[in-house]
Amino acid sequence: MKKVVAFLGSPRKNGNTATLVKEVIHGAQDAGAEITTFNLYDMNIKPCQGCLVCRKTGQCVIQDDFQNMFKHIIDADVVVFGSPVYVWQVTAQMKLLWDRLCGLFDENYKPRYAAKKLIMVYSQGNPNAQAFQTSFQTNEAVLKMLGLHVVDTILVTGGSDPNTAANNKEILLKAYEAGKGV
Repeated sequence: MKKVVAFLGSPRKNGNTATLVKEVIHGAQDAGAEITTFNLYDMNIKPCQGCLVCRKTGQCVIQDDFQNMFKHIIDADVVVFGSPVYVWQVTAQMKLLWDRLCGLFDENYKPRYAAKKLIMVYSQGNPNAQAFQTSFQTNEAVLKMLGLHVVDTILVTGGSDPNTAANNKEILLKAYEAGKGV
């Protein structure tokens, strides 16, 4: 049984990002995957202190909710990151998580664990799907260095209304199929 861990980096528990992440999870469950979900707005994640201990040991010295999340990432076959776009980038809560992932690679910048599939979910108010592609490409490159390889990106545009994704059958199906394909 495949293990999927999903991280929701949106303050809206029923907004566009949550709707799409739930569809990815629904697809993965229908494919028989075991699912764990973390809502980053409910978690206590402290900022990285830049001590570099994780690069040597693979473990972060800061004791907070990250420890459990990190274990789930290590054990997962597939990781899902979902975030709205705030000022051209993922939310601060998602960035806090990403900053703490340096233990996924060693002092020589080599991934410490087997490569994992990564599904990215973004929602943005801007109706132009190309508006933040540079940021998305940068995110993909950084996460790849950590051993997380993007296999699918789900993007809802024009999402100023929190029901935009829920009312878009095409994007819902794309999210479901991405999850089912794990």
